Amino acid sequence: MAIQERSWIGRPVPRTEDRALVQGLGQYVSDINFEGQWVMALVRSPHAHARIARINTEAAKKLPGVHAVITSQEWENLRRPLPGMAPIAPPALAHDRVYYVGEPVAAILADNRYVAEDAAELVEVHYEPLPALSNAEEAAQDQEILHPSLGTNVVDRVQYESGAGRGALAAADHVVTATLRLGRVSAQPMEPRGIAAHYDPQNQTLLVYHATQSVHRAQERIAEYLGMEKSQVRVIAPEVGGGFGVKNGTYPEEALVTYCAVHFQRPIKWAGDRFEEFLSTYQEREQIHHVELGINRDGTLVALVDTYYQDNGAYPGGGMIVSRTTARNLPGPYRIPHLAINGAAVLTNKVPQAPYRGAGRPQGHYIIERMLDRAAEELGMDRIEIRRKNLVRPDELPYRTGIPDAMYDSGDFPQAFQDLLEAIDLSAFRKRQAAARQDGIRLGLGVANYVEVSAGFGFEGVRLRLLEDGQVLLSTGATGQGQGHRTALAQIAADTLQLPLDRITVVEGDTDQIQKGIGTFGSRTMIMAGNAARVAGEGFIAKAKDWAARALEAHVDDIIFQDGRFSVQGVPSVSLDWAELARKIAPSGEMLIHEDYFGSGTPTYGFGSHGMIVRVDERTADIRIERYVIVHDGGTIVNPLLANGQVIGGTVQGLGSALYEEMIYSEDGQPLTTSFLDYRLPGAVESPDIEIHHRDYPAPSNPAGYKGVGEAGIIPSQAIVLSAVEDAFQDRGLKLDFAPVTPGRLFQALEEKGGFQ
Repeated sequence: MAIQERSWIGRPVPRTEDRALVQGLGQYVSDINFEGQWVMALVRSPHAHARIARINTEAAKKLPGVHAVITSQEWENLRRPLPGMAPIAPPALAHDRVYYVGEPVAAILADNRYVAEDAAELVEVHYEPLPALSNAEEAAQDQEILHPSLGTNVVDRVQYESGAGRGALAAADHVVTATLRLGRVSAQPMEPRGIAAHYDPQNQTLLVYHATQSVHRAQERIAEYLGMEKSQVRVIAPEVGGGFGVKNGTYPEEALVTYCAVHFQRPIKWAGDRFEEFLSTYQEREQIHHVELGINRDGTLVALVDTYYQDNGAYPGGGMIVSRTTARNLPGPYRIPHLAINGAAVLTNKVPQAPYRGAGRPQGHYIIERMLDRAAEELGMDRIEIRRKNLVRPDELPYRTGIPDAMYDSGDFPQAFQDLLEAIDLSAFRKRQAAARQDGIRLGLGVANYVEVSAGFGFEGVRLRLLEDGQVLLSTGATGQGQGHRTALAQIAADTLQLPLDRITVVEGDTDQIQKGIGTFGSRTMIMAGNAARVAGEGFIAKAKDWAARALEAHVDDIIFQDGRFSVQGVPSVSLDWAELARKIAPSGEMLIHEDYFGSGTPTYGFGSHGMIVRVDERTADIRIERYVIVHDGGTIVNPLLANGQVIGGTVQGLGSALYEEMIYSEDGQPLTTSFLDYRLPGAVESPDIEIHHRDYPAPSNPAGYKGVGEAGIIPSQAIVLSAVEDAFQDRGLKLDFAPVTPGRLFQALEEKGGFQ
C-alpha cells in the first residue's frame, strides 16, 4: 500500500463528498420516505399577538386522506414547554395565545403534503388581536409585559465594565456619540428545516432523520420531551443543505413530529417550505446601539461606552448567546483601556433570535469600526491611521480586552493590516479615486479589522474502527452542513494513521455511531473534532500495537509503527500494514475500535483585515463592489481549499446583510419580506472575486494549533460596506448609521445631504 509522500495537513485536497452531491445522489430529509408515513402540515398564526378564542377543526377532519387534526386545546401534552429554552419556552402548539406571526397553532397529519395543506386551510381559528410589541427599545421599558410570568420583557442583561468605565470619558479630549442600528436578517439555507421520525413499538425505539447541526443535542431534547431514555432515540443527520446556526436550536416541529410518531406509532414527516423558512425559522442581527467613544487628540482610544438593545423576538431562542457575544466583540482587535457595556435582550412579537453565522461577532465589530470612522472624522484624521494607532501589538500579547475570559493570545494584527494595505496599493487607489471623481464616478475604500473567537467550551469526539479490508471508519458527532468536514477529518486521520486518504471513510451526524457529541457551530469543528481525530488516532495506534505484538509474536514494547506499518524493533523485514493487521484480527471475531475526545475551555482567536473598493452610481445609488481583499489568520490550516470556501462563503453572505437583506416588520408585527421577491440575496452578479491571503499563527490553546475560519468572512462585512460607501462621498459628509445600506436608504441619505450632483 502506497503511503503519502508528505503530510496531508495543509494540502488543498478537493472535497471527497462532492461527487455524490454533484450527481444528485445526496439524501436529505425531504428524500426520506418511510413505508406508511403520514405527512405533517401546520396551521400558523397570522397575528403577531392574539388570544385564541376557539379552533374549529371539523371540516379539516372530514377531508379524505386526513388522519388527524391536532390542537393543544385537545392534546394537553402539547402545551408543555419545549426543552432547552430558559427562562421561558413556547409549547409545541400555541394554547391560549400566539406571540408571533408563524407560530404553530394546529398540526395536520395526512397521506401527503397536498392533502395536509388543503386541510390546514379548512381549520378555522378565531383570534382576538392584542397589541403587538415591535420595538425592542420601547419594549424594554416594560410598559406592557409580553409574558406576565416573567414580569419583564428583558430576558437577559449584559453588563461589563473595565478600567474606569464611563467615568473615563471625562478624561478624553473628545467624546464621539452615535446611534447605530442593524437590521434583522434571515439565514435562508438552501434546504429548509425538516424532520422525519419512525417509532418501533416492539423495541420502543425512535429513529429520527433530522436536518440539524447537532444530532446529540437533538437526541437529548427529543428524549426529554417524550420522557424516553436517550438510548431509545437515534438521531441521524443525512445531508444537511446549509445550517448557519439556525438549524441548531429547539423548534416546535421537532417536538410535534417525534411526539406524533410515538403516539400514532406511524412514521411522521415534516419538510418546511420557503415561506415557512421566512415565517418561523429563527432570525438574527437586529440591534440598536447608543455609543460613546472617548478619544484623545492624537487618536488614542480612551473609553468605549455602549448601551444596546437586541430585539430577541417572542422567546429566548438562542438570542442571549448573540447578545453576550456582541459584547465580547465590541473592543475588536484594538486597545481600549476603559469599557462600560450594557446590553439587553428584549422580548417582542417577532420570530425569536438565535445565532446566525457570526452570532454577535458582526454586531460587535460593526460598532467599533463605525465609531473609529466617526472618531477619525472628528479629529480630521485618516481612517487608516486611527486604526494603525490602536491595533493591539504583538508585544502586548497575551492581551486582555477587559471582557471576562477574553484574551488574545497569538498573531500580529498590525502586520495583517499592513499586508492588506499593500495588497490594495492604497496610494494608487487614492489617485484613481480623485481622478474618477473628476469624471463623476464615485469610488470608495472601506477597511476593517477583526478577531474571530471560536470554540472555547465543550468537547467533540472521534471513533475509529478498522474494517476487514484494512480501511478505517471514522465517526464523529460533529454534523456538517456543507463545510467539507469529511475531507478535512479524513486528512487528519490519514496523517496520523499514515494511510492514503481514500482508505479513510468518515461518517458524521449519527448518534448510534459515537457515544456523545455537541455539534457544528461557532467555527469549532476543526478545533474540537480535528484535535479529537489526532487523539483518537494515537490511541488507535496504541491498541493496534497490541494486536501486532500478538500477530508478530513480540512484546508490545518492541512494536514500532512507521510509514503505515507495524514491525518488530530490530527486525524491519517482519511487518504488517493495516490491511494485513485487519486480516489477522478477523478470525478472533473482535474489532479494533478506539473512541476518544478532545475538549477545551479556552477559545481561539483568529484575526484578519478586509479591504473593499466600491463604485457607486450617483444617479441610482447602486453600489457595485470592484475589489475585495482579505488577509486572514486561521491558525494551522488543514485544507486551504476548504478554508477559502468558508471565508469566501461567509464574505458573500455578509455582503447580503450589508447591502440587501433585511427582514422588515410593520408596527403591528407583520413580516413584510416573506419571499425572495422582497428579500434579496446576493447572487453571482453581485458577488465579487475575493482575494485571500492566509496567515498561520497556530493557536496555543490546542495541540494542533487550529483556529476557526467559518465566520471570518462575515464578521466585518456590514462595517466595511458602510465605510466604503461613506468614503466614496467623503466630500459630502455622508454618514450611514444603519445596515444594510440599500439603494433606497442610500438615496435618502444623499437627498438629506443636498441630493445627487
